[in-house]
Amino acid sequence: MEKQTIKTEKVLNAYRVLSTAKYSKMADEDKIKVWKIARTLKPVADKFEDDSKDAAEKFKPSEDFSERLQKAQDYERILKEENAKGNKADMTKLPMGAAEYGEFVKEFQKYNKLVGEAVKEFADKEVELEFEKLSEDAFGKLMASNEWTMEQAMEIGMLIV
Repeated sequence: MEKQTIKTEKVLNAYRVLSTAKYSKMADEDKIKVWKIARTLKPVADKFEDDSKDAAEKFKPSEDFSERLQKAQDYERILKEENAKGNKADMTKLPMGAAEYGEFVKEFQKYNKLVGEAVKEFADKEVELEFEKLSEDAFGKLMASNEWTMEQAMEIGMLIV
């Protein structure tokens, strides 16, 4: 077993690839290693998701923010649909007025920036993990079992081999 200190972002990327991996061409003992690695990475991914959801909730500027967000999304969708049909939208039938929409967009941009900064902080946090790495041969069989891009193979390979 080898301990590693890794940025959460790298763990998330590796977990994203590994969690959907196929391993049909691998030896059973290597399949178990892959499963154990994924089991080690999962709590970090879960905590990141929970922390991100908490930040999204914490930074909401008002209690009716989610409701206004839905109205803004409906506003955008209706305008887009009407434009696609070549029609001019009936402004009286939109869920909010243009001025209200404009103000909400400004508020949403501030909110989005705060949440983005918090998420980046979580992603940059280093975690210490311990797991048995795969051999190059086992990793080759893992790659042969999947149709990964080079980027995906590098995301996972740099961490588990």
